[in-house]
Amino acid sequence: MTQQPQSIIQPGQQSAVPVQKEHIVAAGESLEQIAKNYGVSTKQVRRLNSIGGPVQPGQKLKIPKPVAPASAAATSAKTTPIGTTPGATK
Repeated sequence: MTQQPQSIIQPGQQSAVPVQKEHIVAAGESLEQIAKNYGVSTKQVRRLNSIGGPVQPGQKLKIPKPVAPASAAATSAKTTPIGTTPGATK
């Protein structure tokens, strides 16, 4: 049995999670508010920044790029059977 190589991030390397930008926490902001403003989940922001508790004013957060759900992309595309014209009636 062979093992799959593990992805280890070395100092100076970027993580596999695409980062949109950095956000500096303002007084009164919550992680939930910040995540919602960027269209990502609090879980994603927590994981990317290794956050276990509340955020603090002045704290720099890496914000991941929002990912469109695969199911939404699949359902938004309409298909037309081969040999037919969209909108044509018989």
